[in-house]
Amino acid sequence: MPLLSLDSHVTKDNSQVIDRVVDGEALLIDLQTGNYFSLNAVGTRIWESLDGSRTVHDIIHMVVDEYDVDVERAEADVLTLVNDLISEGLAILT
Repeated sequence: MPLLSLDSHVTKDNSQVIDRVVDGEALLIDLQTGNYFSLNAVGTRIWESLDGSRTVHDIIHMVVDEYDVDVERAEADVLTLVNDLISEGLAILT
């Protein structure tokens, strides 16, 4: 599996996952396993930004700009979430 970097582009794997946003939180269902996942508001914003056009770096700075968080915390949280989404097969490097 390729390594995630700040220059990576990531997109949702729409062939593998369906998603719905309910009350500001994303609900994700893995179509292969039937597992479901719930993301809080910030996680939902990150999920919505995974369209392959932005780098991980861009997403980190979007989080910093939109939420009261410093760059180091945003970087750690975005990298963790995106790595988890890739590991679960819900997102892919493009």
